[in-house]
Amino acid sequence: MDANDWNTRYAESDRVWSDDPNGALVRHAPTPGGGRLALDLGCGEGADALWLARAGWQVIGVDWAGVALDRARAAAASTGATASFVEGDITDAAGLASLSPSGRFDLITLAYVHPEPEQRATVYRHLPGLVAPDGYLLVIAHDPEHGARGLPGPQAHRLMSTDDILAALDLPADFEVMVRDIWRRGSSADVHALDSVVLAHRLG
Repeated sequence: MDANDWNTRYAESDRVWSDDPNGALVRHAPTPGGGRLALDLGCGEGADALWLARAGWQVIGVDWAGVALDRARAAAASTGATASFVEGDITDAAGLASLSPSGRFDLITLAYVHPEPEQRATVYRHLPGLVAPDGYLLVIAHDPEHGARGLPGPQAHRLMSTDDILAALDLPADFEVMVRDIWRRGSSADVHALDSVVLAHRLG
């Protein structure tokens, strides 16, 4: 799907995604400290970005669907959360770097972006270079078991294990992997999603 497809999808519904933040984000996002800058890529209607803002991060959300970003801005205004939202391409490293005074971010989050396997490097490989020293990179994707169970989502070949995420990121030597886990949403008898979660820390 391209930006036009996503704008059409958003326009056909009052809301596409839940207004609750991702549970794996809530569990694993680091404590912000004063004035730290977070970049939420593929932010959609803004639930994760607004949660990060309420947690104390300075947040910029990026998505290519203007309809979703308008909703995110409206939600920020209605809740008083301080976050900005920018229409852009998450594969554009130079464009993303221009959003930060230093060209880097203290936290980058990317959830549920599932490119074709041959396009993973284009989507993921530039992200470590945008992380500031002592910063963090959090990636969440539906795990292959999610597809094996028949749960809704992208085609099975586009789902990503933690190994797939790490291979796509190709982390430099100054990163340490802090979390490499499967996040299960729902009860053991009624699983709604199985997500691969990777949190990496760039050493200061």
